[in-house]
Amino acid sequence: MKHILTKVLSWAMLAAVAAGSTSCLNEYLDKAPDAGLDEKEVFSKYANFKSYFNAVYNGSNFNIKAHYPLWFAGNNQKYTMEGLTDMCDMTRIQRCQPGRMGDGSTVTYATGYNTESKTAKVPYSWKSIRVANMAIRNIDMLQDASDREKKDLLAQAYFVRAYCHFELFRLYGSLPYIDKVMGSEDEWDLPRLSDYDMLHRIAADFQTAADIFDQAGLMRRDPASGTGHLSASDQDKPNGVTALAMKGRALLYAASPLSNPGNDISRWEEAAEANWTALKSALDYGYLLLAKEKYTDNFYGTKYTNEQLWAYTSGSTTNYNNDRVQAFVPYCFSNNAFSSGQCPTQNFVDKFETAGGWPLNTPEERAAATAAGQYNEQNPYTNRDPRFDFVVIYNQKPVQGYGNASIYVNEDGSLPSGSLIQKRSGSEDGVSETFYYEQKRTGALSNKGVQNLLLTDPIIRLAEVFLNYAEAANEAYGPNGKAPDADAEWTALYALNKVRDRVGMPAVLDTYTTDKDALRPRIKNERTVELCFEGYHYFCDIRRWKESDGKTPVALKAINGPQYAPAYEHTTSNAKPIIDENWTVTYDGVATFDGKKFDARVHTERKFQLGKDELWPFPYSEMVTNPLIGTENNNPGY
Repeated sequence: MKHILTKVLSWAMLAAVAAGSTSCLNEYLDKAPDAGLDEKEVFSKYANFKSYFNAVYNGSNFNIKAHYPLWFAGNNQKYTMEGLTDMCDMTRIQRCQPGRMGDGSTVTYATGYNTESKTAKVPYSWKSIRVANMAIRNIDMLQDASDREKKDLLAQAYFVRAYCHFELFRLYGSLPYIDKVMGSEDEWDLPRLSDYDMLHRIAADFQTAADIFDQAGLMRRDPASGTGHLSASDQDKPNGVTALAMKGRALLYAASPLSNPGNDISRWEEAAEANWTALKSALDYGYLLLAKEKYTDNFYGTKYTNEQLWAYTSGSTTNYNNDRVQAFVPYCFSNNAFSSGQCPTQNFVDKFETAGGWPLNTPEERAAATAAGQYNEQNPYTNRDPRFDFVVIYNQKPVQGYGNASIYVNEDGSLPSGSLIQKRSGSEDGVSETFYYEQKRTGALSNKGVQNLLLTDPIIRLAEVFLNYAEAANEAYGPNGKAPDADAEWTALYALNKVRDRVGMPAVLDTYTTDKDALRPRIKNERTVELCFEGYHYFCDIRRWKESDGKTPVALKAINGPQYAPAYEHTTSNAKPIIDENWTVTYDGVATFDGKKFDARVHTERKFQLGKDELWPFPYSEMVTNPLIGTENNNPGY
């Protein structure tokens, strides 16, 4: 069946691409007849070919930045995704009011469900995929480029095609895989692939990209000087190591419960092997985990680091007025923002272990940590994982430009002088209702009037590859197992502990290393702590882990139910709540520093509908264009 939108999604897409190209290329595109482009003029000359293709990164009408978390954040969608889990709250950011995973208004705002806004992921992705396919088809027309330049463009095209398909998969599940230039005479009623088939098509394209990058000598794009600060002009482009890492990420998803309901161990083995290949390649080419003293360079103040396999930056040392930057900084710290930033919930704060590696999730764990001298319920923010101080601003924490942060209200409800939850000019924008602020993106730069906030978006960094390998290897071989080709010491447990060690955390306690079931929760917790607020990892992880314990789906266990915050009264300190093994949270009048009783409140409710909220609905335009993924075959529950 042919549809009126077919022509729109073929020839008109190319016209849209032109908007982000050079004026020279625009001339070619403007002169193109209705039947198609003068491809010889565009693709035979290197300057024109490169300008045409680079629209996928920097085009004004579309680009793959729609998938970058930092770019997404400037339009609030990233906040929505993370706010839908127990990671953070964003009820004070403009129009984002997250409540449940399948909430219609939330989905609309985050994905352009009913309208294809300039940041909607689906139309941007199809346009980028088309450009990639055009580049692959016409690469042999290129006449004035070196072999290295041709291979670089070709490898990038395969990478972009795989990347866009994968990002669509993360939200919508399996789709058709478009691997050719679709024209007006082609059949557009394309069936959805199985999860396994789609993810393997994606992995194959990433592998092809890696192979071609290797042939071009572009496994890295910079000199790998070891300084930890990269300056290559095209560092915003992927390379061979990036492609291998993304392949490993895709195969990890293929092995995960959402796409592997039968828990086929061979998929975990495949994921472990792919992630080991990516990890070894990254290490061989000089990438490294930054030491604790340099850890925050991955997120702000430094354009690129030697831990980032692929990254996007925003802001500068001279320009603070950048919407991507402003979106991360609460009003009370910047005096120039309209949001609260991402405000961690108590549920998230509780994921940080003690400095000695003792979890604090159950009464038994807290009792054991207290008996070992690791935890003091009356002083809950001391002796914690060092990343806690990198990420969370809590009451009485020292903050540059403020002294000790005051995040509480008086017993009568009045705001203390200098309180960091005071309202902005009568508006509640910028107010944290969880009594926490996120600091990972701003760090010591969180003082009012700062002018040098450079943010880095690590689209994928080495720490994630370590954790991807640890998760896959644990499921395939157990804590002390490894991928067949891995060096002897590179077990799942070893990889996990390497991530912990670089921030000064000890190895996982022996109690949790007896088998894969015991280690699994620690791997998941490590991903939550290490990757928080940098790529809606938790949002995607919590969905792909659907039934990881074989009994209670993790999504239900972690999301459904109340999200807690300290009470409005008597909150000069914040004692730890009790969260039991059934995810029931209670606050039972624990005494605080000043002898008053600590109470808590339910801040908001999260609801996860099993069988529906693992995936989001297709935008209306996709249903019209391809009825095979439309109203009669939409994702379950819609």
